[in-house]
Amino acid sequence: MDKVFDITRQLAKALMESDEYAAMKRAEEEALADAQAAELVGKLMEYQSQLADLINAEPKDTEKINAVRLDMLNAQQNVQALDVMSALSAARERFDGLIDQVNQVLQFEITGIPASAEDVSGCTGSCATCPGCH
Repeated sequence: MDKVFDITRQLAKALMESDEYAAMKRAEEEALADAQAAELVGKLMEYQSQLADLINAEPKDTEKINAVRLDMLNAQQNVQALDVMSALSAARERFDGLIDQVNQVLQFEITGIPASAEDVSGCTGSCATCPGCH
């Protein structure tokens, strides 16, 4: 079992050395340094907290719940409209894609079964010929 965890730590280190991870970390740092993003994210979190409180309150005030939900959705759209936040979202998606590819390779190596139908068409069973990794 120790061997599995040692190799898993090596894999984690390799993932953290990837271009996708580095790009995601840069995008996170840029988002954290952006004053407008911080303000809008703060507002979004306030609305989320208010909504949770209203949903858990008795009796339920449906009108207020709907109003805060609408405010929260508007705040979420404002956050997503920021270039720095859309860059962060795209960087996270690329890193998540890398993690998905790693999981697909693991699944194939363990079971011999590709993760999806599209893997069947182009998979040779060798990572060297996999278009997803290179």
